[in-house]
Amino acid sequence: MTQENQVAGPRPSGEEAPPTQARFGITVAVVSVVAVLVVGQAFITIPLMPQLSSAWGVSQASASWATTVFAVAYACGSLAGGPLSDRYGRRTVLAGSVAAMAVATALVPLATSLTWASAARALQGVTAGSFVPMSYAYLSERVPERRLPLALTTVNAAGGASAVLSQIEGQVLGSALGWRAVFLLSAPLLAFGALAIRRVLLPGTVRIPGQGSAVPGSGARVLRSARLLPLLAISLPLLGSITAIYTVVQLYGPADLVGDPGAMLGLRASALPAMVLAVLAAPVLGRVPALRRAAAALGLAGAGLVGAALAGGGTVALGAALFVFVLAVSTAGPAVVQAIGATAGTARTTAIAAYGFLLNLGSGAGAQLPLAIGSVAGVALTLAGLLTACVGLLALARRAAVRHGRISPADPVNAASRAGHPRRRPDRPRVDEPCGRGR
Repeated sequence: MTQENQVAGPRPSGEEAPPTQARFGITVAVVSVVAVLVVGQAFITIPLMPQLSSAWGVSQASASWATTVFAVAYACGSLAGGPLSDRYGRRTVLAGSVAAMAVATALVPLATSLTWASAARALQGVTAGSFVPMSYAYLSERVPERRLPLALTTVNAAGGASAVLSQIEGQVLGSALGWRAVFLLSAPLLAFGALAIRRVLLPGTVRIPGQGSAVPGSGARVLRSARLLPLLAISLPLLGSITAIYTVVQLYGPADLVGDPGAMLGLRASALPAMVLAVLAAPVLGRVPALRRAAAALGLAGAGLVGAALAGGGTVALGAALFVFVLAVSTAGPAVVQAIGATAGTARTTAIAAYGFLLNLGSGAGAQLPLAIGSVAGVALTLAGLLTACVGLLALARRAAVRHGRISPADPVNAASRAGHPRRRPDRPRVDEPCGRGR
């Protein structure tokens, strides 16, 4: 383990130990802004598909592979973040990955064919992959439990907002300056983001008192557990549903919407207030147990997608339905992350990395779903069915937690950890415990 990673243990008498708790405001702000820059690259090609197809000599459907390749590579990159950050520290991996992504982003405009563009996009994705899961891991270690729902929701909302902001950026800059300028402007912003991460985040990792070191192989056992597998499975359609619904609207939406850049811009921008509302509601919703919060939000997201399917050619109705959908997904994501972190114990980093992998694998699949179905209503109803199934997976996760003594059947609050389960930090809630209880 490197020197940077050694933030706990005996110290010479009189030497002050380094801080382990992050400065909340500046940390959440910097991580959120960089999340917009990093995650936004996954969606920035959606409004650029007409230009990309022309530049690369392919159809718009083929150009959508630029989104899929990024997402799949992003998913693979997320798996490396856990082991690397355990060895070198969260800050080093986060700053280094964003810096590497800046270089990869500058290479995309040099591509003259779909093949070379896909290679550059894959490099972008693999360098970006560890950012979101390791930022969640950093916040889970460095932020007090009572403020963790707000921190996670803010970063999650920033990542979600990037799906909208990056499409607006791509549409506006692409129309004014061409598609290459979009990436040439993104690269230096990512470089500045890497510097900000390096300056603001604390070095090393935090050893959670009472948990000790993870036993070799324990991470794999936890990932296979009935308590965690349903939670990880839910991550597949979370981001994938956002990618799929906005891609299908771009390709097969109402004629007056697809043919009017201003109307499409307005539709994308209308989702931003939903993400802001999710952040504002986080302190209140954080009092609701994570599993129940996630189930309610996923149910609401499914209802929003049904509304999108029923909107027909109505742009206003479609916008209202997508507002509900985005609000619900922005609430569900942090709740799932919180439940995964509480369930995984010493394997938290591994579990969150697996979450990131599946999240972005789902995003890649989401970009291809519209091509297989070919209509807004068909995609929306398919996604609604998947999210409804996710509510059932949450019920399975809770039942497994009850069976293993992690939750009392009569009380949404977990029972105390039993023998064989890692002890949690005193300020960490149980899997289904609302934050702030007793405070």
